[in-house]
Amino acid sequence: MGFINNTSYILNAVLTKKGKEYLAKSSGNFNITKFALSDDEIDYTLWDTAHPMGTDYYGAVLESTPMVEACVDPEVVMKYKLISLPVGTKALPYIENVTQIIGENKLKTILTDDGWTMTDAALNPTTVGADSVFSAENYSFLVLNNNVIDIRVGAINPTTAPTFDSLPETGAVYGEESGRTSKKVVGRIATIRAKQMTFNRETSIIVTGQNSGSVYVIRVQVSYDDQRTP
Repeated sequence: MGFINNTSYILNAVLTKKGKEYLAKSSGNFNITKFALSDDEIDYTLWDTAHPMGTDYYGAVLESTPMVEACVDPEVVMKYKLISLPVGTKALPYIENVTQIIGENKLKTILTDDGWTMTDAALNPTTVGADSVFSAENYSFLVLNNNVIDIRVGAINPTTAPTFDSLPETGAVYGEESGRTSKKVVGRIATIRAKQMTFNRETSIIVTGQNSGSVYVIRVQVSYDDQRTP
């Protein structure tokens, strides 16, 4: 959503493609119960503590900056969410324990005489800082190019989910009309799998804490490995 102008506080809310799908299926029972706020369009370097007219004008430039219109592209909005932290917090939350899947750690799509094998990797992020308030939060995992890798919620477990295909097939897919699709899932842990291809590809995953708003970007490389017997 976005403010239409700076003089009358009128909100223009636009449903995303996924939201429209939910609305169409809800039979009139589509109720929004939660929302998030962000300040993506604010440049805090414009806060001028040296303004010659005093403290009332420190934010004069910020207050006169036009507000952005509503945007439905999940790849470019809500990157800097507003959050509440405990009084006295001295460190902002941030995400760690996530490995960049590039170089020797890259995923592979392997072709042998027996057929195709696609490797996978589990993503198990942790949010630290802010007095550990967000240590147990869920994350959204947004794969920017779903033609390179697939993603599902959970980790492969020999007992409960022994294969990638047995993990829940959930999430929202964006951009199907353009051919370059993005896919987002939400959960505590996610697993990614290389897709079948005959050349090397690369994409990124944007990991966002659902409560903290912390963001971490993972680069992923997928390499093609032809191991067939000549």
